[in-house]
Amino acid sequence: MDCIFCKIINKEIPVETVFEDDNYIVINDIHPKAKVHMLLIPKKHIETINDLENNDRNLVWWLLLLARDLSKKLNIQGYKLQFNVWEAWWQEVMHIHLHFLAN
Repeated sequence: MDCIFCKIINKEIPVETVFEDDNYIVINDIHPKAKVHMLLIPKKHIETINDLENNDRNLVWWLLLLARDLSKKLNIQGYKLQFNVWEAWWQEVMHIHLHFLAN
């Protein structure tokens, strides 16, 4: 698989992680669009939101709770969460991820 996020998850590409557990990894975006721009990435490879299956609903739910927990840990009260779906809507890496942006 030629997915950069899978390579990061598998430790083939070294990155500084903000958070990691068995199911998720959080990294800083290398091209930030805000003062804080993190990518919350599930370790399960799913290309787009359109490829989610019904049994993946908890995966997305926990992404939102992870964003909430990171905002508390970093003392960020206002922030934006964004999914991009397909290249026409700026999804550059075909592995679902949630953008967390704050100033």
